[in-house]
Amino acid sequence: MKTRHLIIAACAVSALAASCEKTGGDDNETVPGKRPEILATIDMSPKASNGYLVPVYDLASDGASMDEAYEVKTSNYVITYNDWAFVVEGTSGGNIRKFNINNDGTLSEAGQLTVDGAGYGAAHLLVISETKAYASAMISNKIVIFNPSDMTKTGEIDLMKDGSTEFVDTDKGAKTPNPLGMFLRDGKVYVGLGQFIQMPTTVQGAYMLIIDEKTDTPEKMISDDRLTSATAIGEGGMFIDENNDLYIPCWGSYGFDSAHHSGLLRIKSGEDVFDSDYCFDMSEMTFDGVKGGKFQYVLTYHYAGDGEIYFFGYCPAFASQSANTFYEDHTNYAMKGDLYGRTAEALPLPRTNAISCAINHIGDEVLFGLTTESNGVGIFSYDRRTGECSGAPIVNMQGTMLKMQVL
Repeated sequence: MKTRHLIIAACAVSALAASCEKTGGDDNETVPGKRPEILATIDMSPKASNGYLVPVYDLASDGASMDEAYEVKTSNYVITYNDWAFVVEGTSGGNIRKFNINNDGTLSEAGQLTVDGAGYGAAHLLVISETKAYASAMISNKIVIFNPSDMTKTGEIDLMKDGSTEFVDTDKGAKTPNPLGMFLRDGKVYVGLGQFIQMPTTVQGAYMLIIDEKTDTPEKMISDDRLTSATAIGEGGMFIDENNDLYIPCWGSYGFDSAHHSGLLRIKSGEDVFDSDYCFDMSEMTFDGVKGGKFQYVLTYHYAGDGEIYFFGYCPAFASQSANTFYEDHTNYAMKGDLYGRTAEALPLPRTNAISCAINHIGDEVLFGLTTESNGVGIFSYDRRTGECSGAPIVNMQGTMLKMQVL
């Protein structure tokens, strides 16, 4: 099936590794000297089997410096904490790489940690403090505990210790829990569990493990059958609103099974169960401005505040019949949604390809990383005040953007 090939490649653009080294190129005239506004990871597939960690010094057409970029693997995501940047290899490997953000605005490599010895699946990173962080190893079914200052492992939480299936829904055919995205709220770490049957297909339902951060002890597993496949590989995707309610993205096995729906679930502040009164089911909706009105799945979400969410939706109407053109198929719409009213509409931005995942905001400007058919490649913008969208990149980039972190 063409779509299955597309998703496996999009979520596992893996195999061909590139060393993490500075590019030394001269793609533009940007001169560092100040702290970057954004750090982005880009994937150069299919033209090359590598990606880059790229500093963006200002929101101008030449604001991204490939001179100061570092070569990394494909399928990488960047997470920042204070003056550190961590590149998570996602589905392209089992390592996390650390970079210092220097006073002069440049980046320097500062160590790495092997999270998953299987070499596939450093799924997510959660930094708790300068001395403690978690990294999920989705294939080894462990959560590695380490010191982010010196990148040394200090412990682990084995979700299948001594062969236990306590956190596996064996009744539905799952054999492993597969920890993915993580989020810390009020002393508890919420961990999405993939419960894969055959990647990237999961069992029906959204599964979350709740861990006490002080003791690193798993407390309970909760589930909800209304949506399927909780949290994303690489960036995690969970967020809280102004009420301290936690929202959990579900990607519905990428739509391979029509019974597996994508959208958002909620765990209210002070609670440790899914909110039975809230389900933003994107699979049931018909969207204005979307060809055919339907998405096969929704994956990437960004919360900008005041109930506004922004996301990408995969529209199968634009998928070609070839299994080898998913980078060129412009299937994904940039969307704006109302978190509380549970409505959404397409923004007047050009469509992008299926592995585009980068959304963030600075003030009232929402930023999308788009790889378009004829409008260019890079960071596009949407003004929340005026409703205006850029018709071309405000920052020119290369490849496909997988993540933007605003510093």
